[in-house]
Amino acid sequence: MISKLIRQQWPFWLGGVLVGIAEILYYIHSDHYDFIVVTTGFAQMYAASEQLLGLDWVGRVYEPGIHWTIIGALLGARLVGLGEGEMRSWVRYDKRMLALAFIGGLLFSFGTRLAAGCTTHHFVGGIPAMSIASWVVLLSGIPCAFLAFRFALRTGLGGYFRHQETREIAAHCYCHPEHHNPCYDPDYSPWRDPARWLMNGILIVFLGVPLVLAVFGDAIQGAVSQIGWSEVIWLAAPGILLGIGIAKCGFGTECSVMAPESVFMQQETSRAQGVPLCTFRMFRSMLPLQGFMAAIVLFNLYILGAWLLGKGSIPNAAGEQGLYWGHLVGGPLLAVGAVFMVGCEVRTYARLGLGYMTALAALPGFFIGYIPYTLFREQIDGLLLADGLTDYITVAEWAASTLGGSEEVWSIAYSLVLIGILVLSFDAGRRFLGVGFKEIMLKNTDDLVYKPEMGTG
Repeated sequence: MISKLIRQQWPFWLGGVLVGIAEILYYIHSDHYDFIVVTTGFAQMYAASEQLLGLDWVGRVYEPGIHWTIIGALLGARLVGLGEGEMRSWVRYDKRMLALAFIGGLLFSFGTRLAAGCTTHHFVGGIPAMSIASWVVLLSGIPCAFLAFRFALRTGLGGYFRHQETREIAAHCYCHPEHHNPCYDPDYSPWRDPARWLMNGILIVFLGVPLVLAVFGDAIQGAVSQIGWSEVIWLAAPGILLGIGIAKCGFGTECSVMAPESVFMQQETSRAQGVPLCTFRMFRSMLPLQGFMAAIVLFNLYILGAWLLGKGSIPNAAGEQGLYWGHLVGGPLLAVGAVFMVGCEVRTYARLGLGYMTALAALPGFFIGYIPYTLFREQIDGLLLADGLTDYITVAEWAASTLGGSEEVWSIAYSLVLIGILVLSFDAGRRFLGVGFKEIMLKNTDDLVYKPEMGTG
């Protein structure tokens, strides 16, 4: 069993459980006050790397530093690749797809500045914390995510949108009429790809400079000499769990929130539009939503228990005044960027650890996306982040004030709704795929959406 867990991909729900545990671990370490925050840490690492080039484009706003949770996520995903015996450097992408990923990184990072966090921040942290702003980011982003996906389909890039490639399946269905995979080219050698060498060089600088400064100096925030190795381990541990959970199943916020809309899609229509059959079946069976909701429910129940017992607080995902215009503007940018990158920010960290080229292409896009905000911070903050749009932070707080009752009762009701969505996602998957509950729980996505139609499962 242990060998199978290490060598094979996991069901989405199991990866989601690890993501939820990572959030809980971080919440506990923050004295039951906060959840995983990565976007500002990413900017701080860019600011540290800028020092090598004598720049301060990002550093003019963000103090140079290192974010050990991000380092942990990259390490966790790398461990997955080593355990499975394959990195994803063999996955080949069209130059147009790499350009799209670069644009996605740019849009996404700028969106994080407006929305006060990435999709992981709002969806896996804010929704468990009942944040009104996080729901606004989600709901404003979903239509734009579908528009971005349709744009990719119209440009002939739909075949590149897959949950998580494995070489065995990709090679087996290379010429399969229903599962043709443009990501697989038996003649492609990543070692002879100059673009990969260039992008890996950027990655080495981005990671290497903060790591060297943090381990051997004290000039940046989060340096070992400032916080000690025990704190480094505490901060890296949730990241490692996060990286493993995502890399073992392809967990991502963007495909998770798009899955429910797939009930309105027809298989033949999707195929004609260029959607891979595996992607359609994955969406239609709600597999990504199962992982997403498993993480959300697990973290929400822990927050609820800590709060009701007086052991912790409900984290604020939005800011002092809750909902800002920035959330409404940033949500669509996050959604479009996540689709173009084939993954949200935290999934991109895991894909970096696995060696995906789209993640490498998104990396410089992230850097450039921060610059408009750092150059015009005062104007942007004054326009989009100055005044709150509501006096309420959480859904329970709003419901208690508007509809009556106590926040505690509404918080419990909120948790029950989340549990209901989780249960429905499993039932929808079981019905669509025509399998039992046991198969949904034990089989990974390849086993559920590829092998039955290919005569191998």
